[in-house]
Amino acid sequence: MRNKLKKLTAAAVTAMMSFSLSSIFPMTSYAASTQAKDILQDGSFIYENVDGGYAIRKCTASIIKKIPDVLDGVPVVEIGESAFFNCEGLSELTIPKTVKKIGNGAFSYCTSLKKVTIESRLTEIPDEAFYCCPALTSVTLPDTITSIGDSAFAQCYSLSEMAIPDSLQDMGDSVFTCTPIKNFDTEGCANFVYEDKILTNKEKTAIYKASIDYSGELRVDEKVTSISGGAFSQCQNITEAYISGNVTEIKDSAFRECIGIKKLDLAEGIATIGAGAFSYNESLEMLELPTTIVSVGDQAFIGCVSLNKLILQNGLKTIGEDSFYGCEKLSQVSVPKSVTEIGDKAFGYTVNDKSEDVKVSDFKMTVSSGTAGEKYAKSNDISYNASDKDIKHIAFIVVAVALIITVIVFAIVLMARGKKGASSAAKKAMKEAKEKEEEANYKKIIDDEPENDNKKSEK
Repeated sequence: MRNKLKKLTAAAVTAMMSFSLSSIFPMTSYAASTQAKDILQDGSFIYENVDGGYAIRKCTASIIKKIPDVLDGVPVVEIGESAFFNCEGLSELTIPKTVKKIGNGAFSYCTSLKKVTIESRLTEIPDEAFYCCPALTSVTLPDTITSIGDSAFAQCYSLSEMAIPDSLQDMGDSVFTCTPIKNFDTEGCANFVYEDKILTNKEKTAIYKASIDYSGELRVDEKVTSISGGAFSQCQNITEAYISGNVTEIKDSAFRECIGIKKLDLAEGIATIGAGAFSYNESLEMLELPTTIVSVGDQAFIGCVSLNKLILQNGLKTIGEDSFYGCEKLSQVSVPKSVTEIGDKAFGYTVNDKSEDVKVSDFKMTVSSGTAGEKYAKSNDISYNASDKDIKHIAFIVVAVALIITVIVFAIVLMARGKKGASSAAKKAMKEAKEKEEEANYKKIIDDEPENDNKKSEK
């Protein structure tokens, strides 16, 4: 199942790259924009004259053994953007000391590249510099490097160890996505720490990459505010994951292919889930999103084949394309009225043995009338129940208020009756007391009368 889904998503992954073949500068484009004397070609490379020397703009040879440090006595100071893109003949690479700069994606898709040694005065490894070099096993970075850009070593499927330069100050996003690093060497590095199989900044507020050997329960500390894209990708031995709400964004592919996660606890405070964030989490069975989630990215939960219960909260606004594609055990979903956008094949689709899109059998939706949920169900011919949840909610409130008012009135009546009863009893008691007093006085008068009569008779 996972391989079939990956075939379907390969195009999407390629589309996510920030560079393309159009960034490779052919000879004709140089001639159109630059004087001929500024362009040189030696049969292996196309060079361009830049400040301080020459820049390699494109590799034209089928086999490359070394990168020259000088050309006609002039130093080679730069390797241009995508200069070695898809260069299959490059197996080992030493960047000479004369080179001060390399461009984005300079060595991306060099499928035969196994070893990289940088002797230069480089201060930056740019975005996607070695993106998708699947044979790469060894990288040596000098202590002049101060920053590593986004996705610089992503999808280097054979790279298992990396020494972080002591000079490194900044690390971009998704640097090691789907790269099976087992160990980082941070000895002597002041700005980065590798402890408990997790690479973080020195304050331990940002997680960059976990060893693929990380296992068992994962609890993201409360002080962590950032988890890099791909940080836990391919950590297949994590069984439970608890993510603090202080992490407001779960970035692209952060937990991609964590096939062992059975329980996922996302805390209140998380607002967005990036593209492919939990893709191919094959053991995940139940998912409840917090009320703070507003966006679920493209393919966020694609290939979660065991997912059978999904709770989406009111407040969610966008659900990306293919976000729950391939969740073939998910038979029903209730889409909140707050959702305003649902991407193509977000729900109710999977792949068959022929790698074709098919609908999940007996999949049903519960939606609110006139909403994006109903529109999605109709356009995809998915069975659904529609209702106006707001009217039901208001009706419930009205009934509840009516009941409360009834209880209050009833209580007032009882109190009134109680007061009335108490007043009557008091009046009765007062009357009885008065009557007794009058009776006592009357008796006294009666008792006094014979005595007076006798006194009169004696006289």
